[in-house]
Amino acid sequence: MAAPLRSRGPRLYDLPPHVKELLSIETFKGSLTTDEFMEKISADLVKRSSESSSAAALDPKPFIRTFENVLEDLQQLQTRVQEQCDELESSAQAAEHQYKKDIADMQGAFENVYHAYDSLEARINEVGNTAVRIGEQLETIDKQRSRASESRDIIEYFMEFQEGNSDRLSLLCEGGEEGQLKAAIICRRLNAVAKEVDTDVEARKGIELFCESFEKEMLGDFDRAYREGDARTMAHRAKVLFEFNGGASCVQIYVNQHEFFMSNQKLEEMEELRRSEDNLDLSNPNISPPEVDTSLVKLYDDIRITVRKEAGIICAVFPQPATVMQVFLQRVFAQSIQNHIELLLSRAARYSQLAYLRTLASTHAETKRLVENLKFYCSKEVSLNGTEDMSGLATAASPEEALDRCMSDLFVPYTESDRYLTREKLALNELFGRIIAEFLSYMQERKKNSARNQSVLTRTLNQISASTLAATAASSPLTGEMATPAGSPNPFEPKGGASTPNLVVVDDDGFKLLSRDAVMRMLNIHAEAIVRCVELTDTQELPSAIKFLYSVLLDFIGTKYLDIALDDVIEELSSKAEPDNSCFPVVANTTTVIQLMQKHFQTAVVPLVVGAPSVHRSILSSKNEFMGALEAKANDVLQRELAGITTWLNELLSRQKRNDFRPRDEDVIMMSMATQPCVQIIDFITRIYRAASKSMQGKNLEMFLLKIGQTLHTMLLEHFKKFYVSPTGGLIVTKDIAKYEEVIQMFKIPSLNDMFDMLRQLGNIFVVKPEILRSILSEGYLARLDPNLLYPYLEKRVDFKSAKLDRILGVSVDEATPPTDSKSQRRSLYVNENTIIREMRENINKRDFLNDEYMAMFQK
Repeated sequence: MAAPLRSRGPRLYDLPPHVKELLSIETFKGSLTTDEFMEKISADLVKRSSESSSAAALDPKPFIRTFENVLEDLQQLQTRVQEQCDELESSAQAAEHQYKKDIADMQGAFENVYHAYDSLEARINEVGNTAVRIGEQLETIDKQRSRASESRDIIEYFMEFQEGNSDRLSLLCEGGEEGQLKAAIICRRLNAVAKEVDTDVEARKGIELFCESFEKEMLGDFDRAYREGDARTMAHRAKVLFEFNGGASCVQIYVNQHEFFMSNQKLEEMEELRRSEDNLDLSNPNISPPEVDTSLVKLYDDIRITVRKEAGIICAVFPQPATVMQVFLQRVFAQSIQNHIELLLSRAARYSQLAYLRTLASTHAETKRLVENLKFYCSKEVSLNGTEDMSGLATAASPEEALDRCMSDLFVPYTESDRYLTREKLALNELFGRIIAEFLSYMQERKKNSARNQSVLTRTLNQISASTLAATAASSPLTGEMATPAGSPNPFEPKGGASTPNLVVVDDDGFKLLSRDAVMRMLNIHAEAIVRCVELTDTQELPSAIKFLYSVLLDFIGTKYLDIALDDVIEELSSKAEPDNSCFPVVANTTTVIQLMQKHFQTAVVPLVVGAPSVHRSILSSKNEFMGALEAKANDVLQRELAGITTWLNELLSRQKRNDFRPRDEDVIMMSMATQPCVQIIDFITRIYRAASKSMQGKNLEMFLLKIGQTLHTMLLEHFKKFYVSPTGGLIVTKDIAKYEEVIQMFKIPSLNDMFDMLRQLGNIFVVKPEILRSILSEGYLARLDPNLLYPYLEKRVDFKSAKLDRILGVSVDEATPPTDSKSQRRSLYVNENTIIREMRENINKRDFLNDEYMAMFQK
């Protein structure tokens, strides 16, 4: 509570008590606002004013007196607060100055303490270093004393052996476990001394005989304890033998006499496996690779159980369990696993390369799983990671490293260098060759019956076929006595006995190609080879191996199949007058194979080579080159087919007789349907359309049909300029054009429909009477054409001169110079301003012009 305010003399009007209480420092320490303060000091005045008569005016004097007194007291309060602040600031400055002084004094004291501690630490380090040196010297002296004592004992024992006396050492051996351990160390050292001292032969012989007797006794005790299952005795004898000669002899006894290697049941199973026959499914490429051989699975299960059991025993018995476990595992791999795998592979090799490779891959994968399990048993379940002996000396590799080395040594004879890839290539040559051989044999037989038996393609085909068959025969071991017995199922046929043919007939002429199922089988075979390659090839060499296998697939699909089929089609198209439909299935088959190859490449090949940029770039270039070459040949085939179609259409149109469109009455009856060339063209285009629509789709089919339609349209425009047409023949012309338009409408291409609609309208000018020809020419497509373009068609009407049709067109014939020949009349470029021309121009103004491409085609 603040002290009371000093009075500045008596006041006529003093402040109320509650207002004086507000005029203290505590009032303003809170969150009091100005408005709240004014309300509190004037609350009593407002209340008294409201209690007076409401008619009287507000009296401001009480408010003024109160506010003046409050203001005076507040000024006094402000003065007091300012004085207190000044006093506090002075006190704070004095305290701060004293604090800085105290800190400076303490810093000096601390520096003295630090220096004292540094000095003390240096003295302690000096004393410690001296103590360490003394300890090292004492340790060296102790070692020298111990070595001297041991050397003295060894000399004494050696001298006793010189005298032919070994009783002292024998008594030590009989002194219990500790005595046997000391005797083992002494025997080891005596044996080393005896080998270095050559002068005393008798002593050396005595030492050797005693050591041999001692070792036999310890090994006998170890063997007896092993048979009785006495782990404690085994552990002591193993420790003694490890001190004596490293324990190799007891380790060999433990491993060699283990029931896993001595079991008669194991020997019988191996002999039964040697006499058994392999599963024929291993040689069947049409089914998934069979599971791992059951005998190998059983063997690996026994190994897992045995190792898991023996790991605990080895840790309890031997001073160096890691070393003993390595010896045990090496024996397991060298004796049990290696012999078993060799039997499986030799048995599979009698049947096919595929059986051999499938067995190799499955055994490798199963052995890898076994190794991982054994690593887990050695590292997690039992402490076999310690690679130090009893003396703290590091031993050889850990069990994990030993397992990896055993795994590598087991499969090196089958995968080192290019052995595996060579066998894989032989297998692919054999399997692909069996599929491709049918196609090559068919093509050879086809060429023998052909007139081009001595062509370049035939000679190339013979060479490829001979090399493929030779490679297939060389890679297949199914010859002689090891061949599949007669009557046994063919391993290359699908299961169920239903054989799927590799070749299918693709056209009416009997032309054959590989079926889609055959190509898919080839891709599945290659995908399986890639899976085996991933399993059997080192990670760093995998991209190059995948590239090698992919080149084999490209060779068979490209060089030995599609190239031959496309070259044969090209040769056929170059020699036949009438093009056949065999090219379309070949192009379709090529497109399908390219799509399948691309999907196979993206799915099976790219993920394995994308990590090696150089190999990825090389294999991608090979794939693009392969597909680019096939696409180029397929395009060449279609271009030649179009050229052949064009030539044949010309040939059919050339068969049009001069009087086909000027028939007699009986001819009209005979031609009630259409002229013979028209019927032949319709039939030919229909066959082409059906064959193309079965083999092509999308834009490829549309562009091909568009080329045919445009070519036929251009030919017909020129064709109808060559024949005179009678009124009756005009009906025949319109029927022919209607047939052409009908067959083109099958193509479902709007631009072609417009072209042949114009052709139909053009055909109408041969039918209508001269007096209505003017209206025909002023409507539709004809109204958009230059009259000079229509003149050659009107000129072929037999009534052209008699009806004076040239006047209707407005194109006059220049008769100034008498023609020497009736065919030498020259059409004038001058167009008369007559009624029909004006009507045509009006119609043109009301319609859109045809596009430039269409007009250029029509003019051509």
